[in-house]
Amino acid sequence: MSVNDPFPSGYRGVPPGTRLNGIYEIEAVIGAGGMGEVYKCREIQTGSPVAVKMLLPDMVDNEAALALFRREAAALHNLPHDAIVRYFLFTVEPVLQRPYLAMEFVNGRSLSNMLDEGPLTFEALVKLMQRVASGLEAAHEHGIIHRDVSPDNIIVPLDDVRRAKIIDFGIARSTQMGDKTIIGSGFAGKDNYASPEQVGLYGNEITAKSDVYSFGLVLFHALTGQKLDMGGSQFQLVEKRRRVPDLGAVDMRIRPLLERMLQPDPALRATMAEVAKWTPTGPPQTSTAPLSGFDPLARPETAAPAWQDRAPSTAQKRPRSLWLYASAAAVLLMLGGGGYAFYKLVWSAPGVAGLPPPPKLAGTMSPPKVEPSAPQPGRQEPVKLSPPPAVTPTPPAEGQGRAERIRKYVAQYSGGDCFFILPVAVSQTAAVIEGYGASTAPFDTFDKAFRRDQGFEASVGVRQVTQAQCPAVKFLSQVGSDQMRVPRVTLSATELKAGETLNGTIENFANRVVELLMVSDRGEVQSLSYLLKPGIDSLSFSLPVPRASGPQLILAVATPQVLDSLRQPRPTAADTFFLQALSDAQRNRVTITAAARYVMLTN
Repeated sequence: MSVNDPFPSGYRGVPPGTRLNGIYEIEAVIGAGGMGEVYKCREIQTGSPVAVKMLLPDMVDNEAALALFRREAAALHNLPHDAIVRYFLFTVEPVLQRPYLAMEFVNGRSLSNMLDEGPLTFEALVKLMQRVASGLEAAHEHGIIHRDVSPDNIIVPLDDVRRAKIIDFGIARSTQMGDKTIIGSGFAGKDNYASPEQVGLYGNEITAKSDVYSFGLVLFHALTGQKLDMGGSQFQLVEKRRRVPDLGAVDMRIRPLLERMLQPDPALRATMAEVAKWTPTGPPQTSTAPLSGFDPLARPETAAPAWQDRAPSTAQKRPRSLWLYASAAAVLLMLGGGGYAFYKLVWSAPGVAGLPPPPKLAGTMSPPKVEPSAPQPGRQEPVKLSPPPAVTPTPPAEGQGRAERIRKYVAQYSGGDCFFILPVAVSQTAAVIEGYGASTAPFDTFDKAFRRDQGFEASVGVRQVTQAQCPAVKFLSQVGSDQMRVPRVTLSATELKAGETLNGTIENFANRVVELLMVSDRGEVQSLSYLLKPGIDSLSFSLPVPRASGPQLILAVATPQVLDSLRQPRPTAADTFFLQALSDAQRNRVTITAAARYVMLTN
């Protein structure tokens, strides 16, 4: 099936223009498979692109398929990491009566496709390894095992390995939930990259070390350009995993690490944390020809800068969270070519809807419990995600009124001084809500209250700030959350290192004055309005990243006239700055609107 015609002859799926829960509108087909279809959609309110996975009509009542689908939603909702594709919403479309997942639309191609052109350079491989390993480590910390780590499931936006993303957690299993395997008794995924325990060795017990083994095979392929032959019959799958594979073609600088990753006994393998922190030592040396290979870090002059993996001109950018669109930049739209191809792979779960099942293996899995890590400032801490209750179609007029009541409920809810929420996308049966606060506790309270009062569960995501930034959060709650009037801020990235540049644009301010502010993790407010450059119906800015670490808030404040209090010449404490701004606005009878975006700075 091609990108332009991914469906079998005579079948066209859901037509373009179809609206899902009043939140997304289908624009084009991306791919299809045995379980469902994938569409390129736009978020109706902002025009931002999303990818939507939707179960086929005849799979809605298939318990195994639906369980895989829900598992993917639950797993990804709890993995706030920039190397993991973000999931925004899981719900049921009330008219079509079909479950779907809305997720980040990534402009890129699979690592498998890249390796068809040749191996990576050693330097590129190290960057890829650190990026992907950090994402998998985050998954393991949340008790999630991917179980299908392969080049097909690593997507590289704009061929920049530093922006690689892990996809397809559809067969992932949560060690915290104690789920049993749905398909087979432990094996899932592509057999060439399966671990020894996934094919029946070592008690058939799948743990985080299984992902380490699979990733080791991926790294071998990426560095040498050749897959280790680990496939074959069930007997061959087992026999090839009784010893460490031949690593003679591997650069000596990384060979010891791969030897540890590819140990047959899980107890002897490296951890994913060790892989993520590993750095090379010594000169390159292999027993074969030097590995020159394809270097995705050597970007052509015409390519976008390394930080710019998503940069549409009008779409709102999505944050480094699992579902939110409102706190960062939107991914690039691409209407054809390799950017869509990887979405076909997400429906390759074995043993479902006519696909060949994996070998049945003896034994059951008793994975160790993995305790979740404590909430960290600067990380989005998801509240929870549950399968939605059954819904029935609602007449459009009634549905619009229902959505408006939900918006008012959110706007009027009070969760304390360091608590701000706004509805990102709302229909009568689904709601995506963004929040800012220093603690997740009040958002958990809101989540329970919302479900009790509205009759269904919203997707609530929290951008966790420092206590020193709380005056900015209080300011946002005081100036309101009128989405029709607040400025729209698009950022080039949501995670940056010192020395990089943050680019952005501001729209939807009409004839109002716009002030650009940055609130540091220490609670200092700095005016950046001097960086704003006018354009056609927009303002743009480029901000060199300061040598700092931690969460930063970028605020765009719109007023009908200049307020001197918003143009402090020196950094000012947030509590003083925002108190003066509100007093100034009240004295001049001026209405303020503001939008916030979240950026994480790392060393």
